[in-house]
Amino acid sequence: MRPKFELMVALCLVLVRCEEEIITCDGGECVQPHLCANGTLNTDGVNIIDIRFNAENECFNYLLKCCPIDEIEEPPSSVPDKPYVPEGTNPVPNTVTPAQPKEDLTSGTDSGHLSTGIPAPSTSAPFVVRDNVAHKCGLRNTDGVGFRITGDTDGESQYGEFPWMTAILKEEKALEQVINVYQCGGSLIHPSVVLTAAHCVQNKKAEELKVRLGEWDTQNVEEIYSNQDRNVVEIVTHAEFYKGGLFNDVALLFLDKPAELMETVNTICLPPADQNFDLSRCFASGWGKDVFGKEGTYQVILKKTELPIMPREQCQKALRTTRLGPRFKLHASFICAGGEKGRDTCKGDGGSPLVCPIPGSEGYYYQAGMVAWGIGCGEDGIPGVYVNVAMFRGWIDDHLRQRNIGDSSYVFS
Repeated sequence: MRPKFELMVALCLVLVRCEEEIITCDGGECVQPHLCANGTLNTDGVNIIDIRFNAENECFNYLLKCCPIDEIEEPPSSVPDKPYVPEGTNPVPNTVTPAQPKEDLTSGTDSGHLSTGIPAPSTSAPFVVRDNVAHKCGLRNTDGVGFRITGDTDGESQYGEFPWMTAILKEEKALEQVINVYQCGGSLIHPSVVLTAAHCVQNKKAEELKVRLGEWDTQNVEEIYSNQDRNVVEIVTHAEFYKGGLFNDVALLFLDKPAELMETVNTICLPPADQNFDLSRCFASGWGKDVFGKEGTYQVILKKTELPIMPREQCQKALRTTRLGPRFKLHASFICAGGEKGRDTCKGDGGSPLVCPIPGSEGYYYQAGMVAWGIGCGEDGIPGVYVNVAMFRGWIDDHLRQRNIGDSSYVFS
């Protein structure tokens, strides 16, 4: 799920517009479970959904169920209270933005495009609104939001599990249509700021980029909450970024308007500059390949991989056993994670976050790293290499301060 040492080969997806359709089934209509009066809930009030295809499901979509017409409930018309707005942002309008069809999205590489048709998002309103509570950074929704999937045998994340995850897109024209080409991943650190890798956005213009927040299943439009798209108005890359070795591989994207924080869209906490994560068990997330090479496939549902942070000296020693050679020196701007067979990030995940538990605060996470590069993918004893986010904490603070943006959205307290 990461760009290799030669840099990233990005995933290619195409989102096409489609109209909202009523799907009928025996005795009713196919609706989201929370809209059916007799929908089955578990003890937590969260629907349990098996993501494996069920031939007995007349609706042919694991997020829908057949519901008698007289039991279908209308989505609530209520709107959230004023959303939490961290210091340094403009207030967000106190409204629920109607869901819009996903624009044509493609993800591309310098060598061509891989395309797959994907339907547009649902226009139904959220069934639960909890925006009247303060949003604390770094909260991982371990059990998902609104429903919990089962059958997740390939590392799929729960819906909304990593609410800071963003997809960075580039507008291009194809067949007289404007499409959004996936470039890489990123993380929301402030409602108006995304953190990503410099190599993902190098030589790109701000006006041709946008970020997508709240995405999960790229081929399903029936998620409870709509995703949010924001245009990029400014790109800041580290002045000492060196693309040859990916040193200081960090960039900030400033957005045209703040994201609306909610359960599926939230900020990640950034660690103090001196934070050490050695031996912590952490999570990387992204839509990149599951296996390195031609046999690998890009992920439809946002995938997560649990990885241990490998101490620096151990990492450098392991990397010297590869084609990098015995004189390889690991740059200070990197940390390492992984080394367990079959567990790694692969191509397509550049800039995606690596998050580690905040000591003493169960369920909350710091962003320890960003996917940078690696040798192979998931090889026993060979870790992946990530941007050392803690090292750039001062750089991030300075650039936000210069734009009159505070740090309360990513400081854990």
